[in-house]
Amino acid sequence: MIRELAGLGTRVLASNFFTLRQPYKITFAITYRCNSRCKTCNIWQKQPGDELSTDEIRKIFSKISPSWVNLTGGEPFLRKDLYDIAKHIRSRRSVFLLNLTTNALCGDLVVKEARRLASLRFPKLIIVVSLDGTKEIHDNIRGTPGAWEKAIRVYKGLKAIKGVQTFFGYTISKHNLGKIPATMRELSKEISEISLEDIHFNIFHTSSLYYGNQDLADSRGETGAILNDVAYVLKHKRGFGPIQLVEKRYLKLLKKYFKTGKSALPCQALSSSCFIEPTGAVYPCSSFPKKIGELRDSRYDLRKIWKSARNTRKLVKRGKCPGCWTPCEAYQSIYARVLRP
Repeated sequence: MIRELAGLGTRVLASNFFTLRQPYKITFAITYRCNSRCKTCNIWQKQPGDELSTDEIRKIFSKISPSWVNLTGGEPFLRKDLYDIAKHIRSRRSVFLLNLTTNALCGDLVVKEARRLASLRFPKLIIVVSLDGTKEIHDNIRGTPGAWEKAIRVYKGLKAIKGVQTFFGYTISKHNLGKIPATMRELSKEISEISLEDIHFNIFHTSSLYYGNQDLADSRGETGAILNDVAYVLKHKRGFGPIQLVEKRYLKLLKKYFKTGKSALPCQALSSSCFIEPTGAVYPCSSFPKKIGELRDSRYDLRKIWKSARNTRKLVKRGKCPGCWTPCEAYQSIYARVLRP
């Protein structure tokens, strides 16, 4: 763990000064298949396409050495080869953190697979369970009756697994404004020790590339109500660990994001991180629909694509992108300002 953590730390510090030779963080949507029907996201309406096979994913990670891999979807636990994918990632001893997000609708399968993932002994393995409000609100947002109950059950199951760190993930949107206190009261009836420290908060975004939800109303019309929710979280969160401090910085900078409509800090897409679609298309991030390469065409060499992305990298640095402030991109930007004002 010490070696992997030192490697991540070195890369984070280096990102304060220059573009890295390869991404230290990869956000990889391994499938667009999804068993949820969310009001905030249209991924479930996408055609899955010709997803990269297990062996193709092995080839990708045989040629790259990231420190942080985020496996997402769709619902990543719908991939029957999830364990094998994680095993290939674990073979890269540079990897410190593997994190995944689940809607928990696969129920006990998520817990079962999480046990297998834990057996790979990643230095840090984080699984986030999506939960966006009280039972009524969450099921309404997810478009799936029983989603809240499954989220609770899966969360409890994950908490019992050694080697897995788990949180709830709460997306603030027009569908759940002002409902954080009510959500906490309802959660406390099921999980007595629950606190705001167990929940990661982010805000609703649109993305034609990833969420496919450009037809949905942007949340900026509810800026005041969103910032009220953010103020509540900042007032009541008590943790001061590395994760909590970065999340608080993210939340505090939301006001600047809403004011400018752009990333609250210089974006690190293509300087520290990139986004991979299930079919192997590579983009700067999940919001910027400017493809920089295809892994199948490059013989699964992400470094080659990374090196060739000079012009797109310049666009990102000049702020010529859609502009977002999602944790998937914002956290790298926060880390890249540790040594700079």
